[in-house]
Amino acid sequence: MPGQQDEHSARGVSFTGDMRLRWEARSADNSLGLLEIGEKNARLLRAVLVSQEIHSEPGDETGDRGAVELARVDAKLDLLLDMVSQLLRRERPNMIETTVTLWLTGAAWSCQAEVVPAVGEPLWLELYVDARLAQPLHLPVVVTAVTGRGKESEISVSFDALEESLEDLLGKLIFRQHRRMIAQQKAEMRSENS
Repeated sequence: MPGQQDEHSARGVSFTGDMRLRWEARSADNSLGLLEIGEKNARLLRAVLVSQEIHSEPGDETGDRGAVELARVDAKLDLLLDMVSQLLRRERPNMIETTVTLWLTGAAWSCQAEVVPAVGEPLWLELYVDARLAQPLHLPVVVTAVTGRGKESEISVSFDALEESLEDLLGKLIFRQHRRMIAQQKAEMRSENS
């Protein structure tokens, strides 16, 4: 499908993964509310990025006790985050789990909702970019496309009024996940050829 390929290449660096999300209509925003939500989003993204740095560091081959202790604390923190996340997910029953593609200026996902948003409609997108997080990102978006395929619809959105610092953090996350996805694909190809 050349049209679909053109659309995907125009998005630039992106990553695709299974995520929980929900959306709701967004009314006229006040700048104070957007600022507060932007700060919460930035804290969540920093937590994800730091967590990924800890997980990606190779262990010290010399048996450094500090590295071993850090790994133990990290594992305990992961367990605690998992438990809290499970509790909070029960409070958000309207969340759907679907495949989401995230890029620097927007996102797209498929769903089987009876009611889908209209093109041009401003929304709040609640998105769990990491299953270990207890809270989702709350992103102001505008619907750019809705396409139907049978009972399933694909919804594309563009981010709306994100602060530069939040864009930078989101960009780091997207680039890191994109790089991991490519490395994983290469590793799978090498194992198939072996």
